[in-house]
Amino acid sequence: MKNRLKYPLSLFVVWHPNFTQGKAIANNLYSIFCRDINEPISRGLGIPVYFRSESFDKTPIPINTGNSTRNAIVLLIDKEYFVDDNFREYTESLTKLVDNNTRIYPIAMCEEAHEIGCGIGSYQYINAIQGDLSIMENFDLSMKKIKTALLNDFARLLLNMNPTWKDKNEDRQNSPVQLFLSHAKKDGLETTKRFQAFINSKLKLDVFFDAVDIADGYEFEQQIEANIKSSALVVFHTDEYSTREWCRIEVLVAKRNKCSIVVVHDIKNGEKRAFPYLGNTPTITMHQDEIQSFYAIVNLTLSQVLNNLFQLELLESFHQQFDIEDAEFISITSPPELFNYIDIYKRKRESKKRIIVLYPEPPLGAEELKILNDIDKNITFITPIHLPTIR
Repeated sequence: MKNRLKYPLSLFVVWHPNFTQGKAIANNLYSIFCRDINEPISRGLGIPVYFRSESFDKTPIPINTGNSTRNAIVLLIDKEYFVDDNFREYTESLTKLVDNNTRIYPIAMCEEAHEIGCGIGSYQYINAIQGDLSIMENFDLSMKKIKTALLNDFARLLLNMNPTWKDKNEDRQNSPVQLFLSHAKKDGLETTKRFQAFINSKLKLDVFFDAVDIADGYEFEQQIEANIKSSALVVFHTDEYSTREWCRIEVLVAKRNKCSIVVVHDIKNGEKRAFPYLGNTPTITMHQDEIQSFYAIVNLTLSQVLNNLFQLELLESFHQQFDIEDAEFISITSPPELFNYIDIYKRKRESKKRIIVLYPEPPLGAEELKILNDIDKNITFITPIHLPTIR
């Protein structure tokens, strides 16, 4: 009998029912960390998100931390939350759940939030105070702050790193993300410099980022290989990018090492030849408001790192749950593509078992699977939902 499968991480969102924007923030967090709440079959991170607001006895439902290996409890503390004795008592009970694998992330939605006590006085708050949140501009800015902070903190949790507020200056741990900025110097250098300056000044990510402009040289591959789990390549895809040998090498090294890749489209006139291996990655475009574009790039990159960490651990647990004697599993954290056959055939030569490639939900369309199966019909590409059908 196999042990019950646990998710690598679950998220609980707690807010007071009288907090007008509480449900909207909770829905946004669901869309960010699970999948688009308006498109439930869309591709997303797939992290389970549970809502905790008022129940019949005026107190939220208790939180069960036993269904996941790690748990993140997000508290949206507004004035209504602050003055409600039931919620204060509930918050104090949550602190008893805290250990290395269960953490509380209080979010200040009002000035008084930091004074709530309840056993969380020493915790580092995420400051999301932006005035009247019924004004869309304020709400959006508040969500950006919450999203950036939680993406970073959840990556730390999945990597079993201390929460940032527990790090001492003398032994402060590195960022959960090793961020490499890949660009063509001819037409991408200035944008990349501004992006790095934005990171250093606006977000102060120097505390938990190691942002590196990659110099031509083989040490890039060594750096990537040394930080495989947490490395991310941000490609500033300009007209000249695909013509540069080292730019192409950087992409190939990142793909071979299964690192997160985000492509920032900044094509002005076009390319003589598009580099084919920039496909099958999330993309984002630059807009007139460059600062908002930079925020979006950082958050998309953090999302991809978190996705890799979460999905890899989840897929490995499915391997153990569905142990098939004559099969060997390969886990990939992105939808499969022809590039994956490099690793597949290497594994196939080393193993006498049949190969099953497991990738995150949702399944690819039949048209893409047909191309993959045309190469080798004996390789099975499958998502966890179909594992029970494998014989």
